[in-house]
Amino acid sequence: MSIHEQMTFETKQAIKKAFIQQMEEVGFERVTVKNLALTTHINRGTFYLHYADKFAVMEDVQQELLMELERHVKKVQPVEAFQTLQTGHLYPPFVHVITCIKEHAPAFRVLLGEQGSPTFAKKVKTIFGTHILDRLSIIREEVQDPELQQYLQAFIASAILGVIQEWLDKGNKDLNAEEMVMIHFRLLRLVGTLVSSI
Repeated sequence: MSIHEQMTFETKQAIKKAFIQQMEEVGFERVTVKNLALTTHINRGTFYLHYADKFAVMEDVQQELLMELERHVKKVQPVEAFQTLQTGHLYPPFVHVITCIKEHAPAFRVLLGEQGSPTFAKKVKTIFGTHILDRLSIIREEVQDPELQQYLQAFIASAILGVIQEWLDKGNKDLNAEEMVMIHFRLLRLVGTLVSSI
């Protein structure tokens, strides 16, 4: 990476960080290019070299987070995950998913929260639902039913995301990534136990 490319990267990262901070403080509607430039100690002309407007910053922040999240979620194999859990060990690929979210907690918290973007939450649900459903459909024939798939995808994605949002809303200080993974699997095991006892 050249010096120019490094400077461009650092400036864009600074703008995105300022954007997340302002969204958390005042909400997207009140974020302004002027304040973003002031916060990052650049002039507005420099801002416009990197982004057309605040909507472009929002899009860049979302795409960066979604690409990194998807890279980790793609490695999760539900069967392996449950088999690993049964041995009392953590499943590393899912630990990496939760670690990714924890590392970008302020951005995820804002974008998934009331001040955030409904479309971002849908995209996160799609990542979880699609990749996990694809793997489940290979091992369970009933999962291949198109009508069931639609609702199962919504159920899986909403359950995972709901737990993550609760964790983020609490500031994720009480539980580390490994403990959060165990919470997910304890919940899944509990649901499975409740269903089998009916």
